[in-house]
Amino acid sequence: KEFTFFLPDAVQEQAKERLHRAAAESEIRLSAQRAKKQENRDAMDEDARRTGASQQVIDMTSHPMMVDQDTRGRKRPFNEAHETPTPIAFPQTPESYVYNSAVERQFFDAAKESLASYTRDGGQAWAEFMKCLDMYAQEILSRSEMLNFVEPLLGMRNNKLFEEFKRILAAAGGQGTSTTPPMEDSWYSVPLSEIDFSRCRRCSPSYRALPRDYPAPPCSQRSDEEAKVLNDVWVSLPVGSEESYTFRHMRRNTYEETLFRCEDERFEIDMAIDGNCCTLALLEPFAAEMATLSQNELQTQVDKDNDPKPALDQKGLGGKYYQYTFDPSILGVVHRNSITRIYGEAGAEMLELLKNNPSVAIPIVVKRLRQKDIEWRRVRDRLNKHWKELAEHNYYKSLDHRSLTWRTTDKRAISTRTLIAEIKDRAANNGNEGQAALQARIDKAKEEHGSFFEVTMGKAFTQKLDLSTLPKPDRRLFTPHMSYMYEHNSWVQRDAYRILSFALERGSIAPTDKERCHRLWMEFLGPWFSLSLNWMLSPAVNFQESSSAVSHKDLTRIVTQDENSPAEDEEESLDDEGELSARVIAEEAPDAGHEDNPSSTTLIDHHPLPAGSTVSTVYGEGRVIRCRKEDGVYEVRLPLGNAFLRPSAVLCSILAAEKSAYTTQRRNDDRTKLDRPDDKLVIGTQSLYLFFRLHQILCRRLGIAKRLAYEVKNDSSLQTLVEQMSGNDDAVLGRRRYDAFLSLVYALLDGGTGSAAEGGKYEDRVRSLLGHGGYELATMDKLISHILKNIQSMANDDTMWSLVQLFRRHLDAGGFKPEAFRQEAAYLSDGEQMYAFQLCPVHKDGGDKSVLYMEYLGVIAGSEEEDGSLSDPAVEPLNKRQKR
Repeated sequence: KEFTFFLPDAVQEQAKERLHRAAAESEIRLSAQRAKKQENRDAMDEDARRTGASQQVIDMTSHPMMVDQDTRGRKRPFNEAHETPTPIAFPQTPESYVYNSAVERQFFDAAKESLASYTRDGGQAWAEFMKCLDMYAQEILSRSEMLNFVEPLLGMRNNKLFEEFKRILAAAGGQGTSTTPPMEDSWYSVPLSEIDFSRCRRCSPSYRALPRDYPAPPCSQRSDEEAKVLNDVWVSLPVGSEESYTFRHMRRNTYEETLFRCEDERFEIDMAIDGNCCTLALLEPFAAEMATLSQNELQTQVDKDNDPKPALDQKGLGGKYYQYTFDPSILGVVHRNSITRIYGEAGAEMLELLKNNPSVAIPIVVKRLRQKDIEWRRVRDRLNKHWKELAEHNYYKSLDHRSLTWRTTDKRAISTRTLIAEIKDRAANNGNEGQAALQARIDKAKEEHGSFFEVTMGKAFTQKLDLSTLPKPDRRLFTPHMSYMYEHNSWVQRDAYRILSFALERGSIAPTDKERCHRLWMEFLGPWFSLSLNWMLSPAVNFQESSSAVSHKDLTRIVTQDENSPAEDEEESLDDEGELSARVIAEEAPDAGHEDNPSSTTLIDHHPLPAGSTVSTVYGEGRVIRCRKEDGVYEVRLPLGNAFLRPSAVLCSILAAEKSAYTTQRRNDDRTKLDRPDDKLVIGTQSLYLFFRLHQILCRRLGIAKRLAYEVKNDSSLQTLVEQMSGNDDAVLGRRRYDAFLSLVYALLDGGTGSAAEGGKYEDRVRSLLGHGGYELATMDKLISHILKNIQSMANDDTMWSLVQLFRRHLDAGGFKPEAFRQEAAYLSDGEQMYAFQLCPVHKDGGDKSVLYMEYLGVIAGSEEEDGSLSDPAVEPLNKRQKR
């Protein structure tokens, strides 16, 4: 009754009065009907009592019993006849009709569109229509009354909609509907997405039962055990992110596609063979019976031929004793498809022949089915070998689910934009990751790993590095925004340097840029990572020692030990004394005849080094005392004493750091210092920040490779996947496997990082060496290429070279003064965005670790330059480093 409140005020009273009158008439009519039914029931009971129990009441609706009049005039039950009984039921709807949610939704969409198009106030008419349905559902209005209200709305303009509405009413709740809906085959044309499962049973969040009137699909030859486990009722419905096409677990790599294709082919041929066998099992009894009857007919014909009396009157049409008919309805879909498959375009004609001439067609079809059965089984045996080879080749590769998206993910992770945005976001949030950046990272992880990411890997995703037990920088001088751990420094730094040096030499970089990059390693990056200069030059030393052009006579031995030389004039030894002593070869001083040797190296074409120059030799670092042109040798002061060396024994000169009075003054005025003397501090440009980030990723991946090389031997699940190596010592096998991985990296860099074919072979070889856990190593070429670009950018940046000289001046002075370093770096920055770095060695657990702290400083040229100009404006630092 509340619907009247939505009507205009002018007609509310009339509508209320009309509704009250209709409701009262309905109640009176219902009461009269109930009273009449009760009177009829009482009258029937009274008649039954008067007539007694001698007569039997027959319910024609549930047990129809028809009678028929036989030829002799007596009545007999119809079940004795040979005709099919026709049950008596309530009248059906005028037209057989299938009712489901799709039909209902289509009707209401059409009704809403019709009411909105053909009426002056479509919204009001639609509201009236819905109110009538609501009152009918609440049993306020009867069906006829509701139809009387709806007919002016739908029947005036569109009679088809009104007739459709009456059919829906009859199909949804009419008395004539039976438990089995008519035309149940029409259900199969309705897709599952069109069925409304909201009112169906539910056993889990993603499984719903089919509607009760949904016909069960036919399934023959199902055993009791199969019937217990096979599902015919429950339907899986997507409820989460798996409904969208961005669900990554739906994607397959190429190896999975190969396996699924093999499985599809196996399924297709199995279904073809099974369907063929099923058709044979159906037609073979007919063929056998026909063969038996034909044999009997021939035998009968022989007997009749021996009989002198003719017996043609006993034969049938065409002189045959037996005539065959074949009902094609016994052929199911599987049988028809099997026959059509073996005959191709003539399949329909053969099916027609089975019906018209079964005595000829059935034996031919059976023979053809047997031939195809033998042929297809042979083909399946041959294909099984091929499928087995494909499965063995692709199975373990298909398990590497991360390699499918790793290249794209890693490309985005190591891009310049991502790395710069990450540290700027942390700088804006006091060293913590911002909420927006964290949520974006979680969303990308959900897209990659699925909707269960937060349950399985959510905690590990947000886990931070525990810095409580690690050395910390002085908060008054350095506020880190990011912290990264370097592990296994004793070998990982050396391997990283070897790989980058090899890529630098093999890369397509100009010779001048290569020289600057090597200078950057010798003067800054090597000392920063505690790599000795003599070790970095060890390839040149080995070449000099193994070269046949330089004999032992060309390298003059150490002739004296200068014990009175002051200690401050000596350079610090960069190699162990044992290594230096091992390279010293006992030999005599050069004689006059040696100069006549044309193969000896002289100073004619060699630019002599001035006295006092710091050089690197095959015996270590030293300082040139003088140059003896008459003998063609240098007199060099080494850590073990003075030596006379040929120019070929001098590897390179080491330029000392540029002196600066401004640096000396700032260091004298600065009273701050680092807490630990072995810590290193530097301020650099954006290229240096990008290099440190990418270099740390390279070192971490080398650590992963070595860990997998030692652990893959103990993983039993990978024994058939990884390449086996002979030997029983796990340490030796692990070292050999890791060296094999480094050889693959060198081969990849030597063959060209842009080769897709080489990249594919490299990835397969890494998988065969280290297993699936080495998926991160697939992009080593891209990572190394990014590192080389940043090294080249630093080598060509004058501002970076000035900061490198500042680092060397503080390193040579014996320690870093943070405030003085920052003030002079601000003067040298030229308004560029600066980054601060502090490397702190960890002395626990063998001292093989270090922590790198990073801070985003931004533009520091303004305030620091003003503070620096107050002390001594007359003294200015070197503006730019001289190019070499």
